[in-house]
Formats: sequence, C-alpha cells, structure tokens
Amino acid sequence: MPSLPHVAHIPMPLAGDGSSVAHVVRALTLEHAMAGGRSTVITSHNRDATYPHAETVPVDYTRNCPRAYFTPAEYRTDWAVGALLRERPHAARLFEPAAEALARVRPDWVLLHEGHYAVTALPLLRRALPPTTRIALHVHNAISSSVLRPELTHLLRSADLVIGVSAFMAEAVRRRAWVDDAQVRWVHNGAATSRFHPDEAGGRADTGRDDRQGDRLRLLYVGQVAPHKGVDLLLRALGAMGRHAERYETRVVGSAELRTTDDRSAFEEHLRTLAAQVAGPVVFEPYQPQDEVARIYRWADVVAVPSLAEPFGMVPLEAMASGAYVLANDAGALPEVLGPVGRLVPPTVAGWVDALTGLDLDDVVAGRDQAVARARGFTWAASHEALMQAMGQPAPVRP
Repeated sequence: MPSLPHVAHIPMPLAGDGSSVAHVVRALTLEHAMAGGRSTVITSHNRDATYPHAETVPVDYTRNCPRAYFTPAEYRTDWAVGALLRERPHAARLFEPAAEALARVRPDWVLLHEGHYAVTALPLLRRALPPTTRIALHVHNAISSSVLRPELTHLLRSADLVIGVSAFMAEAVRRRAWVDDAQVRWVHNGAATSRFHPDEAGGRADTGRDDRQGDRLRLLYVGQVAPHKGVDLLLRALGAMGRHAERYETRVVGSAELRTTDDRSAFEEHLRTLAAQVAGPVVFEPYQPQDEVARIYRWADVVAVPSLAEPFGMVPLEAMASGAYVLANDAGALPEVLGPVGRLVPPTVAGWVDALTGLDLDDVVAGRDQAVARARGFTWAASHEALMQAMGQPAPVRP
C-alpha cells in the first residue's frame, strides 16, 4: 500500500486559533495522522495557533507586513499591479517566509488556504517549491472581487488543484476564471460529533423546562459578529415581530474578532440598539472557545444562521449535530449543508418573521433525530478521504 503524502498547510497568516480555517486544518491534520500520514503547518510567530497532530513551522510574516495589515494605498497598488498580471507587491509577498520555509521542508503537497488574498501568492509558491511538490488552493471564502478574471486565471495556472469547501464555492471559482473543470473539486468540511452532540439525556425535550423563562424557545446565534453574517437581519426580524418575539429568549454569542476581547466594534454597538427594540430578552456574550460553544449549542432549541453568503456552514452543521433546529438563509452553501433538515429562510426581514412566528417546540423535537443523522453524514474522516482522492491518492486504510 503506498504511503500517504506529506501535506503542508498554509492557513491565513494573521489568523489565530479561533478562525474557521484553523479548525479545518486541525481536523484534517488529525485525520491525516490517524491514517498514518505526516502534516506540517506554517504558523505565524506572533499568533496563538495550535496544531497538535502536525509539525509546526513558525515564520515571521511581519517581515513584509510590519503593521499586521495593509493600508488603503497598498491595497490600491496591489489591485493595479495585479490587473497587469504582475505579482502583487504586498499580498503576494506576505507569503514569502512561508514559501522559503516549505522549500526546506519539501512536502509532497501544499494546501494554501484561501481566506484573504492567498490566491495571489500561488506563482510565488510555485517558484519557491521543488517541481515535485504539488499545490492546491483550498477555497474557504470567496476570492476577492479585486482579482479580475484574467488575473485569477493567470494565478490558478500555478495550482495543480483548486478545492472548494462546498460545491457552491467550487462553482464560484469556475464562474470567475477560465479554468479546466477537472482542476476544480469540492470537499465538504466535517463535524466533530464527539464534541458536538445532543445532551446525554437524549435531547432538550427530556431535560425538563425548569430553567426556561416560561415557555420561551431558546434561540441562538453563534459565530463572528460582523455585517456579512447577518446578525442585524435576525434582530430586525425579532423587532418587527412585536410582542410575538416574547416567545423567544435569544443569545448572541461571538465577537467582531475571532478571539476573546472586551472591545466592541461599531456594528456590535448597533446590534445592541436593535436588541433594545425586541420584546423578548436578548443577551450578548463574547467569543467562546470550541469546547464552550459545544455546551452552548446544547442549550439552544433553535440556531439561527442569517449569513448573507456562507461558503460552507460550520455553525449549522455543528448545531444539527447538537440536536438543534436550524433556521438558515437560503443563500450560499447553506442549502447544501441543511438538505431537507431545518428550514431555509428567504434572506429578508419578512422571511425571518414568517419563519420565527411559525416555529414551535413540537417542530424542534420532531426534527431533532433527522438533524443529528444529517450532521453525522459529514465526518472529518470522510473529508480527509475525499481530499486524498482529489489529490489522486488511494483511500486511506485506518487502523
């Protein structure tokens, strides 16, 4: 049986442990280790990032990005240079330390995780790495609209493979670039069902309702608190429901930044203004680590996912695994993840008002087993196997 490839990952340079990309890399490197493979992860020397099942190689990304962000003038320069099909002087060169480190490591495959202009570094990686090292762009988020079709087509010529986290994301790449269809695949993310599962009593319906505020349903939003996640849409809908919003007790768990912080963005302050207009109780809690989020999912009857353009949907998947009823925008990859489970909602205030007013505890209880079964079809073992097959490797044999 041929050995599995040595796979190196380049997550987003300036992201820490809380990013969804970091969670995906941790899960894939765990599965790769369990199947007998070797993984390396390039990390930033000044960010907290833990990958216990991989070798980590810290690099200094501040060499070409000393402020940990680019200025508007630097972005404009990048856009202009990129439009001429030349290497972007800021976004692409940010990845030079990673390319140099991997040239020494010499892995079989490099997965460059697209989160913020990573695609622009593909030609730089191709020059730095040995010809025997193959490169895949792993697309977690929409590629910046500043990368026009000719530039994107040019950049993707340096990749052996493009992997979307959903069929929706893979198709988005095909629409944006002149690319061979065979070069673009999709591999769904998974759910850690050992962590995300219904409570041990078999679900909320069996645990009693003594700690509820009356007969209210527990409504949860969890994730990054940012405009593109649509939290304001949810709160506007609750406000528009008038006294009918008293049916819900709502928790908004998350922060603008994917880390614990006491600072609030202007958007977070705006959400508190909207919440003051909701008849039912609304509480806000900051970013929580994954183990705590698993417990919070088990508190919820209903998990709202009002995201405006979700590339995959880890939150609805983890919520279903935990036995919650999911209401999600009918947008992005969310229909792929939910399938026939929960309810897809038109992404409007009226759509959310209709969905929230039409839901009761009987719906939640009736849909629980179906939700859990749906989520258990998305395993990280299956994700890893699909990734290996996309790379042209035989399916791993697990002990």
